[in-house]
Amino acid sequence: MEKFLLLSHAGSGIIVLAIGLINLINRKGAKAHALLGKMYIGTMWWICLSALLVISFYRFSFFLMVIAVLTFYSTFVGIRVIKRKRAGKEEWYDWAVAGATMLFGIGLIGYGFYTFYLTNSPNIVGLLSLLFGGGTAYTGFSDLRNFKMAKPKTNDWWLRQHMSAMGGSYIAAITAFAVQNSNIFLPQNYAGVAWLLPSLIISPILSYFIRKQRKNKVTSI
Repeated sequence: MEKFLLLSHAGSGIIVLAIGLINLINRKGAKAHALLGKMYIGTMWWICLSALLVISFYRFSFFLMVIAVLTFYSTFVGIRVIKRKRAGKEEWYDWAVAGATMLFGIGLIGYGFYTFYLTNSPNIVGLLSLLFGGGTAYTGFSDLRNFKMAKPKTNDWWLRQHMSAMGGSYIAAITAFAVQNSNIFLPQNYAGVAWLLPSLIISPILSYFIRKQRKNKVTSI
């Protein structure tokens, strides 16, 4: 079972990387974009589930568990925001998933400080835990706050959030690939940098596509 989970996890990762790249440059609103998007989400959710199963039963790592939760939440928001755009409101499970994500992030922050306590000094796992835990907690908290305040939204609010969330999940997929293969393009002592490079490189590109898409005034996906 462990071998099946690992192989299917890796194979799904390759599929996600290919689909994500195609949909990033594909015309938004087209049927092909929507179809590939559904395939992307289903495959990404299996990646997250298989990771959680491996982590829970074979190779426990609270840090990687939270990364899987954050990746799942990104794709969850990416698809739910389209439904919320049409329905005009959040459901109870939007609140529940956002709250759980925030709690996982807070837990990872605590784990980061715990690693500092064990080693009596900052370490790469602790620093990454604080960074990703803070990002995860803020993501969940920010959505909960927006749900509660229910501010008037611009016509394209859903498009910006959809692209940001799906782009964030794609960055997570590339980060996982980079970390697993960091020995190919990074010296061994700098392997930890692979956790940050994809975000630093891809985030500006994603922002460019979001601005470009908003100018095109796409109104449906």
